[in-house]
Amino acid sequence: MKGKINWIDPWWHLKQCAIKDAIQRELACEVGPEHPLWQCELSVIAKSEANDDVIVQLGDGRFACIHLTWSGKIDSQPDQFPSSMIFDNIESLQIYMNEVAAQYA
Repeated sequence: MKGKINWIDPWWHLKQCAIKDAIQRELACEVGPEHPLWQCELSVIAKSEANDDVIVQLGDGRFACIHLTWSGKIDSQPDQFPSSMIFDNIESLQIYMNEVAAQYA
């Protein structure tokens, strides 16, 4: 696989829509100066129907899965929440998404 993500349930690819915009705003509220993704360019590209996980593409080409808290603010443990996993490439992201999908099925 090179350059294309296979979107499978429970993942929804989000193009320009109100849901994507709302998630992007929440992400901006939750990621603060102590978070590992602080000052990274984060672009929401997908969400999970199974939970509050979202997939973002980082400005440097990597990807991350972030579990939003939906608190609308920086967490009391800002270096840990929202929890996140970073993937160096699209292949490792796809493997993770497939594993989640297998559990969801």
